[in-house]
Amino acid sequence: MKRIFLFILSAVLLGACAKDTTVELVKFTDTGCSKQSLVPQTKADVDSESQLILKYSPEGLEVTRTNAIMNCSISSGGISCDVTSDGNVITYHAYETDGPIMKCLCPVSNMSSIVAGLRTGREYVLQYSCGDVTCSPISFTYSKQLNLVLDIDLYKL
Repeated sequence: MKRIFLFILSAVLLGACAKDTTVELVKFTDTGCSKQSLVPQTKADVDSESQLILKYSPEGLEVTRTNAIMNCSISSGGISCDVTSDGNVITYHAYETDGPIMKCLCPVSNMSSIVAGLRTGREYVLQYSCGDVTCSPISFTYSKQLNLVLDIDLYKL
């Protein structure tokens, strides 16, 4: 009886562990800073409608950000992205890399990435941040029907 109980307990624990998601960023691209924007500006001067788009792809979750506003330091340092997970919570952070912080802003038309390791049919929560913009948690189910287009302004914290 004790063996059966230990076997069932082991199976339950292994099943629970199998539900954890380990994600990895397999691709990240960006359009960089527009040349005409490398002058001191306020966010109001360069702000345009920005969207966060989540789509299913066989490679993994496509995460696209349109019309992001970044510091001009990306013209020398570039943009980096870190993605981690804890259970079904995915933390996604895009940021300026190693360039000196400058007193100007630049629009980035498009940042795209592929996040691999998600399981089809599973629900996830995305904690998204880019530069100084942090969004409230975004819940979604990773499936072939996923095509979520969000207005960043509605999700800003």
